Amino acid sequence: MITASLKTNLILKELGITRFSLRSVENKSRHTPIHIYKIQNITVLLNESFEEHDDNQKKLIMAIMNSTTLTNGQSLGQSSSADSAKNLNNEVDKNSRLIINFTDNEIKVFTKIPVINSANIVELAANPHKKKQLWTSIKTLLNL
Repeated sequence: MITASLKTNLILKELGITRFSLRSVENKSRHTPIHIYKIQNITVLLNESFEEHDDNQKKLIMAIMNSTTLTNGQSLGQSSSADSAKNLNNEVDKNSRLIINFTDNEIKVFTKIPVINSANIVELAANPHKKKQLWTSIKTLLNL
């Protein structure tokens, strides 16, 4: 006796359609590095290195960092990167007083350093409402 499932499989096979497809191994092993940029007491997490951003995006990052009053307007920072969010705890400077995350992943750091998860820099540059949300988060967290 032919069951409905077997009959469906036979029809689909005749049409050249497979019901199941194997998952790509490529998706499982893809790691996106997290780029870390630090000026004094502020650490920023980015999808790309700071140097890869265009001038407007760099100015926006610097303006956000300087708006926190945890920096003195110094423009030179230190860059590094972590292979993944798991390795981030080893790379983040323990002297930081604030971490602002501009990556697409929500980051949790196992230290007492407060983390603000924000939209990425491209979205912030395009959307003033998201800038306002970030500024509200910074003001609330730092009591500005």
